[in-house]
Amino acid sequence: WYQRRVRADQQPGASDQLDLARVIRILGTATCGKLLSSAAGCIQHLVYNHNPMKSRVRELGGIQVLVRLLQAEEDVAQSALGALRNLSYGHQNHLNKIAIKDSHGIPLLVQLLTSSENFEILELVTGVFWNLSSSEQVKGQLLRQALEPIVKEIIVPQSGWKGSQYHQDVGQGVECTTVFRNATGCLRNLSSAGIDGRQMMRSCHGLVDSLLFVLRSVVGKNAVDNKAVENSVCILRNLSYRLDTEVSPEHKYGHAEDWRSRGLGGGQFKRKEIEDGSDFKKKKNSKKHKGKVLCVDT
Repeated sequence: WYQRRVRADQQPGASDQLDLARVIRILGTATCGKLLSSAAGCIQHLVYNHNPMKSRVRELGGIQVLVRLLQAEEDVAQSALGALRNLSYGHQNHLNKIAIKDSHGIPLLVQLLTSSENFEILELVTGVFWNLSSSEQVKGQLLRQALEPIVKEIIVPQSGWKGSQYHQDVGQGVECTTVFRNATGCLRNLSSAGIDGRQMMRSCHGLVDSLLFVLRSVVGKNAVDNKAVENSVCILRNLSYRLDTEVSPEHKYGHAEDWRSRGLGGGQFKRKEIEDGSDFKKKKNSKKHKGKVLCVDT
């Protein structure tokens, strides 16, 4: 029923504002999974590249409803994720990011990250995380609740690091999926969150080792110019900021191979916060991707 909406090259108008209120009412009252998926997909379409419409969804309570749907069946949760990713994209939509946090969206996103094996859901979850991480008001909760799951579920396994020795065979190197790109993009923003954030990230098991392994795996190969590698370099540079004064002596003067003993310096690298660039329309008949290499600059 919603497929009659505006074409891709049109901006939503007054009639769409009315339809938006109706769609949000359906999201809050319907019990049919197909209807809920269609309604969430309609919102994803209506807010595409349209900041006023994104604000209107928040004002009508649509974000809270969409966050609740993250607990629904997989198809419904996936549609809700697509809408939340579009709603959270853009620096002008920082209030939407805060609304997702205040609606307890971060714990539900973490739950999907750790429980789902659906690549498209993982791609959407990490895309929302990347968008949220550009908000200073959301970074603290992401560091406390999402950092370790992101590292454990995405960074370590997809980096190729096995958790044993620094000089292990790099093999095929990093698995540069969109999920890995999104995850490193999120951590890149979090690494500029200040001393407490840097300390949490430095002490997160496997993070630094995995990122260093990513860089080792691309040295001498035609794989340097991609977003995941760029994100990895920026994370390590930010985590090395003020290292000499922020790291405890037992770490600073530990084993020679420990990266923290090297006293890396340099200014903290903080460009304009970046997001996952995923203000996308709902894909039709999309198929699951497995290990697809997609390293597009945002």
